[in-house]
Amino acid sequence: MFDPITSKLVGGANSTRRMVQNAILATLPEPQFALFRPHLKAVPLKRNEVLQDALRYPDAAYFIESGVVSRMVRTARDGPVEVAVVGKFGFVGVSLVLGAAQTIQRSVVRVPGSALRIDAGAFRDILQQSPETREHLLRYVQLLIALNAQIALCNAKHDISERVARWMLLAQDRIGGDRIPVTHGLIAAALGVRRPGVSEALSDLEANGIIMGERGSIRIRDMEGLRGQACECERILKDRFRVFRDMPHHNHRFV
Repeated sequence: MFDPITSKLVGGANSTRRMVQNAILATLPEPQFALFRPHLKAVPLKRNEVLQDALRYPDAAYFIESGVVSRMVRTARDGPVEVAVVGKFGFVGVSLVLGAAQTIQRSVVRVPGSALRIDAGAFRDILQQSPETREHLLRYVQLLIALNAQIALCNAKHDISERVARWMLLAQDRIGGDRIPVTHGLIAAALGVRRPGVSEALSDLEANGIIMGERGSIRIRDMEGLRGQACECERILKDRFRVFRDMPHHNHRFV
């Protein structure tokens, strides 16, 4: 596993079997997960790594175990803007589930972590073999569509300060703990805004004792205070994933 705080691999080749953290895989019944087990490979996710690029043929899917991945759209004039945040409640590889030849969005690692990688061919074979598994994954696709729409509304209607608070809360929800290993520039890049606006918002949060800036990271000191600064979108987006939070989670293990 990749530790986003120390930027080092932990476990590794000498580890035996460990429990799956990804909610999409963890909520699969054992017979369905058994189809994945021989094909899954634990890989580190490095900051700014592009897992899939827009209008390219994906060679693999990634079930996120830890860390944060941004799904981005862009224009030549405006640059990239985040339309979805993917973490342990999601995966990168939606186009494979939909049967599309190409991806439509770029997926970039924002917070380092780890994922379970499966080659595209093996993934397609599983989906053809098990309609129940495809149906399960399509639940996430439906949530992702709703996520895209909500963040589009948020980007259009809400102040930078509200969006910064919303982004940090969603990131924290996906990585756990109170420390988010991000910089002002990284948040600005994710939100598609200028860095000074993000720095001003974070400075106000720190002045109010809600967060504390550290070297290369931000520590949340007052979670409820941060929620009070975020727009309604944070609660809406979190509630969308209740379907997976409330499903039975199985103790799947893999080598």
